[in-house]
Amino acid sequence: MRRPAHVLTIAALTTAALVPLAAAPAHADPIGPSDFFAADGAVLRTDHGTGDVVNLRGTNLGGWLTFEDWMSPLGEFALDRGGWTATASTGTPSNVLDGSLTTRWTSGAAQAGGEWVQLDLGAPTLFNRILVDAGPSAADWPASYEVLVSTNGTTWSSVAAAAGTPPPTVTSEITTTRFAPQVARYVRVAQTGARSSWWSVAELNLFSDPVLNNGGATATASSTAGFTTPGAGLDGNVTTAWTTGTNQVAGQTYTVDFGRVLEVTKVLVDSGAAYANDFPATYEISGSSDGVNWTKVASGAGTNRMVTADLWTATWMRYLRITQTGTKAGWWSISEVAVTSTGKFDRAGWTVTSSPAGTTSALTDGDPATRWTSGAAQAPGQYVQVDFGARVTLNNVVLDTQKNSSSETDYPRAYTVAVSDNGTSWSTVATGTGTFKATTVNFAATAARYLRVTQTGSSGSWWSIGELDVALNNDDYSLRLALDDRFGATTAQQIVDTHRDTWLTEADLDNIAAIGLNTVRLPIGWSELLNLDGTWKADPWDKIDWLIQEAGERGIYVLLDLHTVPGGGCPWGSCGRVGPNPNGYWGSATYQDWVVDIWEAIATRYEGNPVVAGYDLINEPLIDYGEDAADVAQKSAVYDRLYDAVRAIDPDHTIHLAAFFGWNAIADPADFGWTNVVYELHPYDMPNGQDWNAQRSVVTTQLADVANRLTDPGIPVLYGEYSFYYFDDVWAEFMAGLNALDVSWTNWTYKVRGSQSGGGGYWGFYNTNLHQVPVINSDDATSFQTRLARFGTANFTPNDRFIETVSHYAGGLGTFAPVAVSRTGWTATASATEPGGSAGAAIDGNTGTRWASGTSQVNGQWFQVDMGTPRTIGQVTIQTRDWERWDYPRGFQLQVSTNGSTWTTVASGPGFGWKRPITFDTVTARYLRVVQTGSAPEWWSIGELTAYTAAP
Repeated sequence: MRRPAHVLTIAALTTAALVPLAAAPAHADPIGPSDFFAADGAVLRTDHGTGDVVNLRGTNLGGWLTFEDWMSPLGEFALDRGGWTATASTGTPSNVLDGSLTTRWTSGAAQAGGEWVQLDLGAPTLFNRILVDAGPSAADWPASYEVLVSTNGTTWSSVAAAAGTPPPTVTSEITTTRFAPQVARYVRVAQTGARSSWWSVAELNLFSDPVLNNGGATATASSTAGFTTPGAGLDGNVTTAWTTGTNQVAGQTYTVDFGRVLEVTKVLVDSGAAYANDFPATYEISGSSDGVNWTKVASGAGTNRMVTADLWTATWMRYLRITQTGTKAGWWSISEVAVTSTGKFDRAGWTVTSSPAGTTSALTDGDPATRWTSGAAQAPGQYVQVDFGARVTLNNVVLDTQKNSSSETDYPRAYTVAVSDNGTSWSTVATGTGTFKATTVNFAATAARYLRVTQTGSSGSWWSIGELDVALNNDDYSLRLALDDRFGATTAQQIVDTHRDTWLTEADLDNIAAIGLNTVRLPIGWSELLNLDGTWKADPWDKIDWLIQEAGERGIYVLLDLHTVPGGGCPWGSCGRVGPNPNGYWGSATYQDWVVDIWEAIATRYEGNPVVAGYDLINEPLIDYGEDAADVAQKSAVYDRLYDAVRAIDPDHTIHLAAFFGWNAIADPADFGWTNVVYELHPYDMPNGQDWNAQRSVVTTQLADVANRLTDPGIPVLYGEYSFYYFDDVWAEFMAGLNALDVSWTNWTYKVRGSQSGGGGYWGFYNTNLHQVPVINSDDATSFQTRLARFGTANFTPNDRFIETVSHYAGGLGTFAPVAVSRTGWTATASATEPGGSAGAAIDGNTGTRWASGTSQVNGQWFQVDMGTPRTIGQVTIQTRDWERWDYPRGFQLQVSTNGSTWTTVASGPGFGWKRPITFDTVTARYLRVVQTGSAPEWWSIGELTAYTAAP
C-alpha cells in the first residue's frame, strides 16, 4: 500500500518527520497454494491459471547472489604487488603491502611536511592511479600530498599533487588520485602539509585503468609559445608542456587527433608541476569524427593542476578539442592529456610477433576482417607473442574473428597462455580449448611484460585471429577465480558469505513489502551453485531457500533468474564475465550442459512451490550486437533445450524467455510449442540517460508495442529490468501504462552503492554507499570481509522520492494524468537576469523564450515564482530551451513559502539534463523558489517552469 498522500501546510512541513517505510511494514497475506499462477492467454492467473489475474510488480535483488562491479561491492583489481618493496621516512613501511587493514605505517608524530612512503615495483610498470588507505586510522589522512615517480630511484618527476582533505566521493580514510599514465619502477607519496594528526597508511595500491596510448596522436593549438610545441602535451613526459605563452582568454583551443576512432569515457588534463597554476579558468571538451562537426561532451572549471572530466556516456571520436571558455591572468599550459576508454588495454605501442610469421599488425588494427593466420594446418608450437613495453597486470585474453567468415572455424583446438617478465622464462597461466568465432581465456590476475598464446592442438583448419585483446576485468567470474586462487575454496566461500549475509536481510524484505511490491526478481550467478570446475557446491541452496521462505511469508513472489551462465551469455560484466560477442557460453557444449544441469536441479527443488514466480532461463542473452537470423535460431534452440529440460520435471511454473534487444531476438513460442511462457524485455537507453525526451520515448514506444504483442503472440510479458534515472514522471507513466495493460514489471534495482548525485545511483531504492570496495588481489581475507561488512543497507541512503513514486503504482494504479497548475496571475523574479532578459520569459508558455542568469552558475543564484494565491503542488519541472541543453542547474534546492519570507526546502538534488522533474510530498504554498547549489561555466537558464498539482 502507498503511504497516504498528505496535503501539508508549511507549518506542518517544518515539524513533521518522515517515517522510513520499513518502520511499519504492511505485509500482504502469505502466499499459499491457491496463489500458484500460470499463463492464461496474455495474462497470469492464480489457481494454476484459472483464478484471478495477477500482475507482478516488483524490483530486482541485484548484486546479492552475483556481484556486479558498478552496483555491489565486487571490488577492483589493483596492480599485482608481487616482488614490490616499501621504504619510508620512518616507521614500518612493509605494512603498506601486507594486505591487512589492521597494520599500518605511520609517521608517529604530527604532520610537518617531508614525510614519505616509497615503493620499488621491481621493474618498469604501467600505472595511472594510486590509492592510499589509512584503514581504521580514518582521521590520519595527509594534509596535502604529492605523487612522484622515477625510473632509477634518484631522479623524480611529480605526476600529481593535491590537498589531502577527503572529497565527498569517498570515506575519510581514503586518499586517491588519478594522473597521466606512467611507466616507472619507483613511486613515492610525499606528505607536504601540516596537521596535528599523524599520517598513517594501512595499504597502498596502484592501478592501471584503460588509458589510451598517445604515441600515434598529434596535437594542434590556437596559439603556442615559441619555446614549445603542442606535441609536448602528448609526449608522455610530465616535465614538458605546451603553453599559450599568453594570458588565458575565451576561445583558445587545444586539439588532439588520435589518428583513429576511439571510445572515450574520461579526459584528464595535467598542467604539470612546473605550471601547476596554469590550469584553465573554465573549459569545454568536444569530440568529433571528422574534425569539422563537433559535439560538446563536458565542461567545467579548473581548480588545480589536474582537471578530470567524466563523460556521461562513452563517446566515439577521432578528434578531441579542449576550449578555454574563461579568462585568467596567467598562461594556459598542458603537460599531458590522458584519455580513458572502456575495458580493454590500448594496443598502441605493443610489439607482436608470431610463429609462423604473418601479418601480426592485423591483430591490433581494430578490424576483425583482417587477420593473422598460420597459413597452414594447426600444429603444436605455433604461437602469437606480445611485448607490452612495460609490466602490466592482466587476467583476460580474447582471440576474435570476423563474423560469418571462414575464420570463425579457425579457432585454436587447444592452447596455453603463458606470461614472462623477460621474454625468456615463461609461466603458464591458462590452458584450454578454443571456441567457435571467439575464444575467451580467463586466469588469476598476474603481472607480466610479455604474453604468449601457443597452439597445442591439431586441425586441418588454419589458426586465424582477427583481433587480439587483453584486459584486467572486474566481473563476477574473475572475482571468484581470484578468491579461489588466493585463499582456497573454503576461505573464498567465507568471504562470499560475508557479502551474502550483509547485502540482504529480513529488514530489506520488510522494506520491499512496505513499498507495496509483490515480487522480487532474484539474479543468481551460476557460480553461486557450481564450483568453477562445474561440480556442485556442498550447499548451494541455503540463501535461495531462505529468500523464498521469507518472501512468501510477506506475500512476495520470487522469480528465479539465472543472471549469469558459464562463459558469459552476453559481453558485459552484468552477465558475469566480460568478453566478446559471442561470449564463451555460446560456443561451449560443456557450459551449455552445466546450465541444463542447473535448471534441472532448480526445477526438481522448487516444482510446485507457489512462491516461485517462474524460471528466467538466461539473463540478457546476446550472441552479437547485430544478431542475424542464424544467431536468433541458435539462441532459440538453446532456449528450447532448457525449456524441455525444465518441462520434463516441472510442467507448471512459468518459464521466462528474453526478447533481448527486442521481439525479433527470440522465436515465436508457437515455433517450438512453448506454453505457459512469459516473454521478458529490458528496455534501456543508457547513452541518452540525461535526455528526458529520449527516456519518455522508450516508454511511449514500449507501451504501444506491447499492447500489440499481447494479441500477437498473445502471451504474458514482464518488463524485467528498466530505469529512467531522475525522471519520476517518466517512471510513473511507464508503470501506470503497464498496470493498465496487465503487464508485469520489476525495476532495476533494490539497492545500488553508487551515489545519488550521479544518474546510476537513482536506480536504487537505497543508494550512496561511499566505502572503499575490496582490492581483490591485495586485501587479505580479513580485510576483504571487513570491507564487505560495510555494505549493509543501514549504510545506504533511502531514495525517498523514488520509493514514493514506485509505491504509488505498486498497488496497480493504471492512470497517469498530471495536471498542470494554471500560470494565470504568476509573476517571476530572479537573483540576476541577463541584460535585456526577463524572468517572466520562463513562465510565458513559450519554450522559445527564456530567463537566464547572465553569468556562470554559482551557488546561491535563485529563480522565484509568486503564484498569486496559495496552490497545491507536488511537482515542479524546469527545462532549458532545446538548443541550450547545458544550461541546466548543476544542483538545486526547491523551496516553498506562504508569505515570500519564510522558506521551507521540499526537495534538493543534482541537476540532470535539460529537463528535470522535481517531485515532493504535496504542499500548499503561494511562492516557490529554485536555488542553485552547484557551479558551472555555463549560464543558468530556464525556458519553461511548470508546476503540477501532485507528484506522479
